[in-house]
Amino acid sequence: MTIEEIFRRIVRGHVVLILLCCVLPVGAALVVNATRPTEYVARVRLQVTSSAPASTTEAEALSSRVLALASTPSLVRQALKSEGLDGDAEKIAAEDVTAERLGESPVVQLAVRQPTSASAADLVGALATQVTEFMNQATRSRYDALLTDTERRLTAAGFRRDTLTGQLQETTGPQARELLRIELASNQQTVEQLSQQRLSLLLADAERDDVVLIDADAPDVDVVASGLVPRAALALLFGLVLGLSLAVLVETLRPRIAGVRALARSLDAPVLGTVTDGSAPLSAAMTVAARRQGVETLVLVGMDDRDDKAVRELLEEMPKGRLSHSSASAALSRELATMEQEGGGGRAGKAGPAPRPPSQSAPVLSHQVRFTDVHGLTDSEEPTAGVVVVTHGTALQREMDSLDDLRQARRWPVVGIVEVPRRPIRGDRQ
Repeated sequence: MTIEEIFRRIVRGHVVLILLCCVLPVGAALVVNATRPTEYVARVRLQVTSSAPASTTEAEALSSRVLALASTPSLVRQALKSEGLDGDAEKIAAEDVTAERLGESPVVQLAVRQPTSASAADLVGALATQVTEFMNQATRSRYDALLTDTERRLTAAGFRRDTLTGQLQETTGPQARELLRIELASNQQTVEQLSQQRLSLLLADAERDDVVLIDADAPDVDVVASGLVPRAALALLFGLVLGLSLAVLVETLRPRIAGVRALARSLDAPVLGTVTDGSAPLSAAMTVAARRQGVETLVLVGMDDRDDKAVRELLEEMPKGRLSHSSASAALSRELATMEQEGGGGRAGKAGPAPRPPSQSAPVLSHQVRFTDVHGLTDSEEPTAGVVVVTHGTALQREMDSLDDLRQARRWPVVGIVEVPRRPIRGDRQ
């Protein structure tokens, strides 16, 4: 099977189904977009560290930390409460809060989506403040507790040192004074260690990076893009895939004939022309083909109901009575002369080849040919009858099987095929 035949069977044969599958999802996307309320997104920027990240991974980690905190329902709930806004904190945290890094800089952009521009601006500012305070104060309690404990121990060690100094001045015994000096030296070493630890804590607190809000007072507020184009494109792609899949399924369950040429190869019969060629040249071509096979009565058979209608219309236009071989040759000659006068190239767009006059050396038979359908065939005509298949080329395979059963049961040869185009070609003769 060729690519053209596959196209005819899958695409052209089920074009309505494919178009329907494409139109419905796109229409649904249009309806959803039309009913979706307008939303706004507000953005603020936070500088997480004073130094630039060393790599993209580190920058991504900073933005991930901001997003993890900003999408915490408790922080969102506090931000809503501080601004007097209503809303589902869990839903907002899960769907309406985003954060992204700006290149490999330490700046992270926090965004919040809301139904109004005012609520979006207020909520993003309050949420950015909550995130900033949490990041700045997250380890502060531990630091304060450690600094308080260090200062308490340093005060106790200093008090003990002063006590030992007073005792040393009051003691007169050499052995007791020596013991006091040893304890005083140990205590002095403890004081120095605690003083150094306290200084290190103070220096670390002074050098620690704080998260800084850059534009919390004037956040950028924009209308959320509708997303109609990507949604429609996705819906169209989905519909196309669905339509093609259904077309393949339908074609698998109910296979069709892959066009007139495929039918001609299957029946080993020529395509004699189309119904738009005109009754005179078409009947002449069928007559010549019938006499070449010794057929005196041509039975026009349609593949399906539409083809049966075309058979009735074609029989009404055919010459009444029988057409002799010599009359067919004369009609073909006149048709060829007319075509040459019109330009010599024949009529453009025809499905079948232009009819040719019979060879001058061919004998002119005196027998005549009659055109009829199955119901108009008499018993005396049946032994010398032949079949001309009239078809649109899109019949089901089971219709082809019925035709095979008919011709095999009656031993009728297939003289040729006449094509019925889907749409009449403008300018064709009737």
